[in-house]
Amino acid sequence: REKLYVSYPKADAGGAELRPAFIVARLQTLFPGLAVENASLARLCTAPKSALPLAGEKGGKALRAYFDAAGIYDDALRAMDRAAQVKRGKLSPGAVELLYGRRFRMSASRMDKLRQCHYAYFLQYGLKAKKRSESVFDSMEAGTFLHYILENVGRETMRLGGFAAVEDEKLRELTRQYAERFAKEQLFGDRQQSARFRYLFRRTVKSAQEIILDLAGELRCSDFKPLAFELSFGNTNEDELPAITVQEGENTLQLNGKVDRVDGWIHEGKLYLRVMDYKTGKKKFDLADVRYGLNLQMLLYLFALEEQGESLFDKPIVPAGVLYMPAREELLSMDRASSDEQIRNSMASKLRRSGLMLDDKAVLAAMEHPDEKGKTKYIPLSSHALGSIASAEQIGILSRHVTQQMRDITREMAAGIIDADPCCHNEQNTACAFCEFETICHFENGVGGDRLRYIRPAGNLDDYWEGLRRATEEGGGEV
Repeated sequence: REKLYVSYPKADAGGAELRPAFIVARLQTLFPGLAVENASLARLCTAPKSALPLAGEKGGKALRAYFDAAGIYDDALRAMDRAAQVKRGKLSPGAVELLYGRRFRMSASRMDKLRQCHYAYFLQYGLKAKKRSESVFDSMEAGTFLHYILENVGRETMRLGGFAAVEDEKLRELTRQYAERFAKEQLFGDRQQSARFRYLFRRTVKSAQEIILDLAGELRCSDFKPLAFELSFGNTNEDELPAITVQEGENTLQLNGKVDRVDGWIHEGKLYLRVMDYKTGKKKFDLADVRYGLNLQMLLYLFALEEQGESLFDKPIVPAGVLYMPAREELLSMDRASSDEQIRNSMASKLRRSGLMLDDKAVLAAMEHPDEKGKTKYIPLSSHALGSIASAEQIGILSRHVTQQMRDITREMAAGIIDADPCCHNEQNTACAFCEFETICHFENGVGGDRLRYIRPAGNLDDYWEGLRRATEEGGGEV
C-alpha cells in the first residue's frame, strides 16, 4: 500500500548476463531520482532451488554432492536422473503413418526445417507444437505484405506494357494503392489503429516503393521478362502445374509451393527460364547449403519447370538460373561527407541479387546489359562471386542432387527419425540459435545421441562439383 518494489535478475542460474525488461528503463525515465540497488551475493546463494538444475549439468558435481547431503531433494534428484536416461529414439512405423500418412505433403520450407534438424521438424509438423503469439504487424506479416505488393504491382505493370513503359511516379502510386488495399482487406479493415502502427505502416510502404523501383531498374536493362507471378505447384485445383513428387518404396513425397516470379527469354526457339525469390531477410544463395539439402526451394522449382514447363509456356525449357532478390529496407553506415554517387553504389551493393546462373555469355548478357565498363549492377558477376555461375553439366548434377535429397528425406520420414541433429556452420551459428523449441529440446551436443552436423564451406569449386557428382552417382546419403 505504501511502496512498489520492482526487481529483475542480472544473470540466469548459469551466470549468463540478462537484460532488464523495458519497464525498468521506462521507470528510470519517469522517476530519475530512483536508485538501483544490487542484492547481496549472500541472498542469491540462499536460493538453492534455482541452483538445483545446475547439479545435473557438466561441472555440477559439487552442487550434486551438496543436494545429496541435504536429504530433502531426493525426489527431485531421482526425477533428474530418470530424465537424464531418456533417449529420443525414433518413431515406430505406426506412429509415422498416424502423424504423416504414407504420402508426405511438404513445402520447400518444411524440407528446410527437416534438413536443419529432424527433432525440430517432428515438434513443429508432427506434434504441431506452437508458441503463443500476439496479433501485431511483425516481420512475418511484413514479409507477407511485401510479397503481396511485388506480386500485384508486377502484374499490373505487365498489363500496362512492362516496367520500361511505366514511369517511376506511376510505380509509386501503384504501390501505395495496393498497400492500402492489403491493409484494408487483411490487416484491420475500417478499424482505427494506433499512431505507432500507422507510422510503422507508412514507413513499410515507403520501403516497398523503393523495392519496386529497384525491381524496375533491373528489368529495364534485361531481356528477361516476367512470365508468371506466384506460380503454384499442386496447392489447389487451380494450380498451373502439378505437385513435385517422388516415390520411394511404399511412401510418396509430394512437394507443394509457389514461385514468387518466373522470368523468361526466348533465344533460338528455346525459352530460358530463371526463378526469382523475394527475400525480406538477409539470406544469400550458398552452394555449401545446397550440398546438405538446405535452401533448395528455387532449384526445386527451376528443375520442375524444366520438366513440366513446356506444357505451360509452349516452348522447350532451358534452366537459366535462380536468384534471390532482396526485398527489404537497407540502412547504410557511411561517412556524412559521402557523395550521392557513393551512397547509390553502396545501396546497389547491398541490394545485389545472389544465386546461380547458367555460364553462357548470351544468357548472362540477356539477364542484365552490362554498362560501358562491362560491369553489372544487379546480377552477381563480380570477381568475388565465383560460385554464382555453373555450366549446363553442373546444373544437371544439381538437378540429380535435388531429386536425391527428396528421396533421402522420404526414407528418413518413413524411418521415423527424430534425432536432435541441428546443422551448424560453427558452435555459435547453429539451427538452435533461433529455434522456438529450445526449452523443449534441451540439446546437448554429444550427449544421448544429440549431435551437430557441420556445414563445410564449398571450398574449391572443382572439388565441390566432383564431390557432388560422385554423391549423386552413389545414390545419396550425407555428402
